[in-house]
Amino acid sequence: MKSYLLIVGTLIVVISALITLNVFFQQSLQMDIAEQFNKQQSLLSKSIADNIGAYLYFIKQDAIHISNMLSKGDPTDKKDLDWLMSNAMRKKGIIETSLGILNTRGELIFSEENNNLSKPFVSTILEQTKNIGPGNTTIIETPHLIYIISPIYNRGSMKGVVLLSIKINDIANRFVSNIKSGSRGYAWMMNKNGTLLYHPTQPGMVGGNIYKADSTCFKCHMNFDLEKRIIQGKTSNYGRHIAPTGEDKIIAFSTVSIDNLSWIIAVSAPYSEVTSVTRRSMELYSYLIISIFITTSIVSALLIVFNKKRIKAEEVAKRKEELEKYAAQLEEKVNERTAELVSEKEKLDTIVSAIGGGIVLLNDRGKIQWSNKKMVEMVGHEITGMSCEDLCADCSILFDTKREDINTTIMSDLFGQKGKYFHVTNAPIKGANSKIHGYIRLIQDVTDMKKMEEQIIHSEKLASIGRLAAGIAHEIGNPLTSIFSFVQILREMEEDTFKKESLETIYFHINRISEILKQLSGFSKMPAGEPRECKINEIIETSINLIQYDKKAKNISIVKELSPSLPDVIADGNQLSQVFVNLTLNAIDAMPKGGTLTVRSMSRGNNIVIQFEDTGIGIPREELPKIFDPFYTTKEKGTGLGLAVSYNIIKKMNGTLTVESEADKGSIFTITIPTNNR
Repeated sequence: MKSYLLIVGTLIVVISALITLNVFFQQSLQMDIAEQFNKQQSLLSKSIADNIGAYLYFIKQDAIHISNMLSKGDPTDKKDLDWLMSNAMRKKGIIETSLGILNTRGELIFSEENNNLSKPFVSTILEQTKNIGPGNTTIIETPHLIYIISPIYNRGSMKGVVLLSIKINDIANRFVSNIKSGSRGYAWMMNKNGTLLYHPTQPGMVGGNIYKADSTCFKCHMNFDLEKRIIQGKTSNYGRHIAPTGEDKIIAFSTVSIDNLSWIIAVSAPYSEVTSVTRRSMELYSYLIISIFITTSIVSALLIVFNKKRIKAEEVAKRKEELEKYAAQLEEKVNERTAELVSEKEKLDTIVSAIGGGIVLLNDRGKIQWSNKKMVEMVGHEITGMSCEDLCADCSILFDTKREDINTTIMSDLFGQKGKYFHVTNAPIKGANSKIHGYIRLIQDVTDMKKMEEQIIHSEKLASIGRLAAGIAHEIGNPLTSIFSFVQILREMEEDTFKKESLETIYFHINRISEILKQLSGFSKMPAGEPRECKINEIIETSINLIQYDKKAKNISIVKELSPSLPDVIADGNQLSQVFVNLTLNAIDAMPKGGTLTVRSMSRGNNIVIQFEDTGIGIPREELPKIFDPFYTTKEKGTGLGLAVSYNIIKKMNGTLTVESEADKGSIFTITIPTNNR
């Protein structure tokens, strides 16, 4: 059966291709024949134009001959004129021409016909005759006649003008009217101004102009665009146009150009007549191919009907066998997919457990559909099927279910665990229609991070108090020393008991004030710390993790570009962490509307370089020298000790802390620590 279908399909494709090729070949052949025919029409129009041009050339020579004969006598003397005309023996040409002679005053002194020339026209003749000189001619065209004029000169002065007039219609009847292109083709003439001079089928349109066409002018043309392009010289020697009847016509033209005369000779013929023979032969060929196609289709249909029952029985047997085979394969695939699903579930459980936080899947009504093991460990019992409000009464207040973006918050004392802090992230789950049908909540224990943050805040407060105490001790210490010295002198010199006891009391309290100042000064002394081998990248990661859940860092994107091949350094990791946290917090404060913080670590020679680059508001150039001074700050609630403490920490490690910044272009803080700073 498949072989039959293949054969039938092949035949159908071949026959369809033959029909298609036949249509294309027919169209191509018709276009080629039309083009060849148009070229022949072009040769025909050129032959007509050449004949008209040759005829007018001979008429011009005839006019020159007559003017030369008349220049030998006096054309104004009737006797001389009759004698000269009888001796000139001017022969009539193939087209009737009329001879006339004008004197220099514009009077017609001789005419073979009764020509009534208007005065303006006579003035034009005389003016143009003066411009051409003796022995030359020119042509003047009127609506119905053409005049070939030649001046008569005698002894260097013009005595008159020879006029040879020819009817334009006579020229058309002689050279154009008998031209036939096929059975319905013909030739017609127009001048360079677009005026129709001759048309065999539309004689009433002769004298009309294509630039001033009205409704009566569109009997054989839908428009005159082709003719206008011919006059303007913007087309080749042949083309096509559509008649109002819908008939397609091909047209070829040539130009007769002599002196001021420019005529266009056009030959046109119906396209259908040119291609009729080809079309009839192609139609016969098409009918033959269609007959073959119909016969082939009938035979193919019969073959299909005869083999239908046999094929049906074979298909039933094959289908049964295939179904049995498919059932076995399907069962095998189900077993494989089940094993893959189990494996993927185990992988997913491993990944979810390794996150280190509790994960809860909620539906759109807040019911818990699934939770990981870590979440069960946090709560202490199975929570699937419970409401989220059963575990966290504040969740409905803290999380707006109408929001379609991820939102986070820090909560404390969840699940009955007093004194612990949890970072809760709520993320909506959207379906194919972008409608929210559930939520995922990630709950992480950040108690240690919160405590470290509190310790850092406490350290900053102590540092502020220490700096303040150092300032007080410095300001009070000097005058107190002077007072203490004078009290000692007075105590030794005084013998009066009451005064001596009073000086003893003053001495005691001054000494007590000195001890108190010494204790306050202890706040300003930086602890030495415990240097040990540190991994810079780990300290950076820990420091950034410490503050990445801060609300101020919500809109901040932190990018870490840490070199994995950094050597260890000998330093106090806690103090380095304090520096990194200070720089990170400063960068976050400099980007209140959000931005990007890029933290880099790299090795340069024997040094490790750490950079904190933000896209914040930057630091004005005039403030850069003062930012590491104690108590200098631009923040409303700042102490001005963060950068000063950080600077001192790095300085004690034999390193450097520098800054590059411009207003509104962000800042780059660069830390350089020697790898061997013992």
